[in-house]
Amino acid sequence: MMKTVLIDMDGVLVELNSDRFKKEKLVKGFFLNNRPIPGAVQAFQYLNRIYDCHIVSTPVWDNPHCWMEKRMWVDKHLGGCARKKLTLTHHKNYFKGDFLIDDSMQHGVKEFQGEHIHFGSFKFPNWVTVLSYLNQQP
Repeated sequence: MMKTVLIDMDGVLVELNSDRFKKEKLVKGFFLNNRPIPGAVQAFQYLNRIYDCHIVSTPVWDNPHCWMEKRMWVDKHLGGCARKKLTLTHHKNYFKGDFLIDDSMQHGVKEFQGEHIHFGSFKFPNWVTVLSYLNQQP
């Protein structure tokens, strides 16, 4: 059976500047207009061929445009193969998976039952290290 990988958006697939995020997270267009993190698009496409991949992201609740823009960002950068794999949630621990790639410990990440791959950490600073690790998994 194919293993499941859950992938966060902000700070994992999507490049976000924390200062700009604090100032502009409520602005219409903010989420749609961010670039992918280097290597993220290729990593998602690769992982989606060998794992059952899903995107789990927490929207900014006070910005209703964020919900739509995250969906549009996925279409724009990851294409139709990812469109129905996006779930917006505040509780990532409600989802079953073998791995969760996330840069945070919030929104249910600490309670996630599978293995948390802490993106941006010393062990997993970028997509190269994440892919290397996942390629070694049985």
